[in-house]
Amino acid sequence: MTSSAARRRPRARLVVLLVTVGLAGAGLSPASGAVSSEAVTSEAVTSEEGAGATAAETLEVGVTHTQQSVDGQAESRARAEEILTTVGPLQNQHLMGWGTENPEPEPGVYDWASMDERMDLIERTGGEAVITLCSAPGWMKGTDDWDMDAAPTPEHYDDFADLAVETARRYPQVRYFQVWNEFKGFWDDERNRWDHEGYTELYNLVYERLKAHDPDLMIGGPYVSFNVYRDQDQMSHPSSLTGDWGTVDQRDLDAVDYWLEHSVGADFLTVDGWASTNDGYHPPADRAGDMFRAVSAWLGGRADLPIWWAEFYAPLSADGPESSPAAIRSVLDGMRDGGADVALWWGPECDGSGFPCVWTSTRQAGGGEPTDYLPVLRDFARP
Repeated sequence: MTSSAARRRPRARLVVLLVTVGLAGAGLSPASGAVSSEAVTSEAVTSEEGAGATAAETLEVGVTHTQQSVDGQAESRARAEEILTTVGPLQNQHLMGWGTENPEPEPGVYDWASMDERMDLIERTGGEAVITLCSAPGWMKGTDDWDMDAAPTPEHYDDFADLAVETARRYPQVRYFQVWNEFKGFWDDERNRWDHEGYTELYNLVYERLKAHDPDLMIGGPYVSFNVYRDQDQMSHPSSLTGDWGTVDQRDLDAVDYWLEHSVGADFLTVDGWASTNDGYHPPADRAGDMFRAVSAWLGGRADLPIWWAEFYAPLSADGPESSPAAIRSVLDGMRDGGADVALWWGPECDGSGFPCVWTSTRQAGGGEPTDYLPVLRDFARP
């Protein structure tokens, strides 16, 4: 199965309204690095693909399986699997964590049982598998197996790249690999910014080893999560990427730019983000897509690569992660209009957390039933 995510569609033409903004926060150090004083405040998109293009032809929305996903009672599982056959088809699974165990508990000793189960689920439901290469065994991180905020230490970058190749060898049907997740473990306390040099070193080793194994594999990064504030006075590093929806932290943009400049290659560019801001602004449902539209357009201006949103969230208030179908639709429309190619819905099974989900928990009798979010996801499904 060949996904439209693998090819770069014609970039939509953007009509952008520009204003000038000040970059330094009150009483704070100036933003690191030189940036433009132009700020995106609103965007209007005219598609080059014709008014008849469907949502799925311009943005492909899949799912990311998490800790709880189609692993409950038999009848509930059957209903959830039936739903999975009608969405996607991209289905993402992390290598370790979020539903899978440690694949290499000791150097050279592999345990693929839990990953096999998830790959079997994806195959049974007609999915096209994506693997996110994260997390890593504790012996590579110098910490506990389940310290999910730690990265492999530099002396184990080679070991992690070898594990990536073993993963690709075990699952030859998988064509897409995302390298790591949200820069976990790659924060430089001394410089108060992302350790984008360390991440890119790890990424390059993984990329080169995977391409040596199979040059047709599709590999992407850097999986940066964008930090956004509504009040620039709350920021130490405001950027010029700003609008009514907020302002992106310059350090996140620097991480993307560094990776684009120094990576040895990439087949897609992957990121994640929230419609709400770090300082508590929650846009109304019909404006939840504004940030995703602006950032997608910014990414498209940086590189001619397919743009993937590996995670996306649109909580309606500070009371919890609850959203609404209208807000999620606005997010996906914003991505599409900004030029993004893929979005992955984190946690499609309801697990009690309050995050938007597509079917009810399969761990309960009568579970696996569709929620009000399913029609939104199906509108972006690729047959």
